[in-house]
Amino acid sequence: MSSAKGKISKHDKQLLNLDQWLFHAPPKGRKAHWKDGRSAKENARLWLEAIPHLPLTIEETLLNCAGIGRLHSWCAEPEAIVPFDKFRGPANLDMLLTCEDERGQIVIGIEAKADETFGGTIGETLSKAHARLRAKPRSKGVERIYKLATLFELNLDNRSVLELRYQLLTATAGVLAEADRQSATRALVLIHDFVSHRTETEKRVRNARDLNCFLREVFSYRGSLRSGTTTGPFDINDIQLYFGKSQTER
Repeated sequence: MSSAKGKISKHDKQLLNLDQWLFHAPPKGRKAHWKDGRSAKENARLWLEAIPHLPLTIEETLLNCAGIGRLHSWCAEPEAIVPFDKFRGPANLDMLLTCEDERGQIVIGIEAKADETFGGTIGETLSKAHARLRAKPRSKGVERIYKLATLFELNLDNRSVLELRYQLLTATAGVLAEADRQSATRALVLIHDFVSHRTETEKRVRNARDLNCFLREVFSYRGSLRSGTTTGPFDINDIQLYFGKSQTER
């Protein structure tokens, strides 16, 4: 897999250094989130250091995925805006990676974390959506959440489902939607964990717990996903969906 070469680009502009990355693909908070030790900048630095190859930790995780063979090529888009339904508000993936092996295309969505949370819970998001609906009858937030629940066969009356992190749900929906757009039959959601003296172990443990709870409730995965490993496939609308985890120490 190490022979596969690719490129990182945004809006048809190839990104070769941190300044270009920040200008063309800034994080949501722009310079406020562009800091040493935080996921946005560390993710950019990792990929730029490896170009034209994949970052080693990403590559090693893909090697451990039974559904992915030897890669021929890849391309990556940072801060990818990925619609997953007809409503406003797409999924925002830290990296959207499209690869090709002997079986065809694989779509990979990467969420980079340096102990930042996966955001609010489904329950919190649903409560806010109901409040918006009361204020604005044309609001579609509640309808969106129920459609996502239908897609993943989730019972929103179940307290354990409401405690799941909504970002994991939308990221997964976004990766599946992008795989469908590209006629890819395989997709992978990859959580990339950055560890340094600036990150807090307790927060990283929380994220690991949230990920495992999500996999257990949504896909009946009973294990604990470790760095460098993947699980799956889970069949969703004729797409073989995998989940993986990788880690980089800084």
